[in-house]
Amino acid sequence: MDAFLSVALVVVGVIASPIVATFGVPQGLLFGLALSAIGCAVLLASFGAITAVLIMLRLRSGQYFLPADLRLPLPAAMRPAPASHFVRN
Repeated sequence: MDAFLSVALVVVGVIASPIVATFGVPQGLLFGLALSAIGCAVLLASFGAITAVLIMLRLRSGQYFLPADLRLPLPAAMRPAPASHFVRN
């Protein structure tokens, strides 16, 4: 959902804005574009805040590795190693 909202915000902000500035659109459509951009931004911020709080709660409880199911949209070289990588037998 986070990736979809990021793409939607880019589409509204980068693609729709020049079209609106160049050609102009009816007031109702302009209001809808502005409302959708603000809505996507608020949802993205809230998803980030929820993720941050959950990670902080994990850290507080002594779980210092990221959850195994958490997918980070980072290049391979920047992704942290999984917790199983650090476990010694």
